[in-house]
Amino acid sequence: MRNVTMADIAKLAGVSVKTVSRVINNSNEVKEETRQKVLKIIKEQGYQVNILAKGLRKKQTNTIIVFIDKHSGGYWSIWHNEIVQEIIKYSKEKGYKIVISPSSGEGCLDDDTDGFYLLRSGMADGAIIFDNMENDIRIKYLRENDIPFVIVGKDINYDDTSYVDLDNYKAGFIGGKYLIENGYKKICFMLGSRDFIVNNERTNGFKEICSNYSDIEFNIVYDVSNIQSAYENAKEIIQTNKPDAFFVSGDERAIGVYRAIKESNLSIPKDIAVLGIDNIPLCEYIYPSLTTIDQPKKEFGYHSVNILMELMNNKAKITKRVLIEPKLIIREST
Repeated sequence: MRNVTMADIAKLAGVSVKTVSRVINNSNEVKEETRQKVLKIIKEQGYQVNILAKGLRKKQTNTIIVFIDKHSGGYWSIWHNEIVQEIIKYSKEKGYKIVISPSSGEGCLDDDTDGFYLLRSGMADGAIIFDNMENDIRIKYLRENDIPFVIVGKDINYDDTSYVDLDNYKAGFIGGKYLIENGYKKICFMLGSRDFIVNNERTNGFKEICSNYSDIEFNIVYDVSNIQSAYENAKEIIQTNKPDAFFVSGDERAIGVYRAIKESNLSIPKDIAVLGIDNIPLCEYIYPSLTTIDQPKKEFGYHSVNILMELMNNKAKITKRVLIEPKLIIREST
């Protein structure tokens, strides 16, 4: 069976090839009745648009690469997933597809399974980068090759990049402040790798507020990258130097802390309080419900996509930076 062409669709619909092209490209210059007629025939005939050829003609593919750090094979968290869902939603509204690619700010760019292969080959138009770190090679590459991109996180190396980020310094500050003002004096702050800028920002804010009080004892624990490591670290810390509060960067990891507290025959928050960051849906359903600092996922997704669209469609180089305000959500765990 021969391939159905655009000319075949036009003949069956009794319209011009140009009209079929306009329907395929969502042009508003086509009457709705004609559009529906053409779409019905396209569906019946199983006609498929050659996306690659179309992209080469238009010099765009309507494809965005989303880079998320590999996290030692663990890939992304629920927080990542929620924001990516928002990015997919807003991108789809604008007619763009999303390709998710595992990557690293330290790794190589010559792997054919990496999204950079698509960017180098002209098969994607722009990128959104998660989990950036200082001297991130992905950012360096995209800048040097004039590829439009937005960072979900703060860039501390360049002053001309665009990004969307939570005010992570403030998140660390208000989390520590809330615990201190509620009578907690021995606080353990758990975070992921110190290579990530987000964790250093949160640490700096937390240290700043703690330094304002002479009677506060605090401990910073890095490389708590998943639920298991949170559980193992919390169990050891409770046995050796029990805190009266855990401040956990990442709500998922708080689940591990909950188990360590429970297995130590202690209760939340009577014996040890727990404060998280992210405000993912499960916070309301674990018991006791988790006090946390909100990262509004809709705002992240909306701003990331809209800034990238502006960068991709603007011939002049622009820089846009959005810093989102963290908000404390008080529940039963503190």
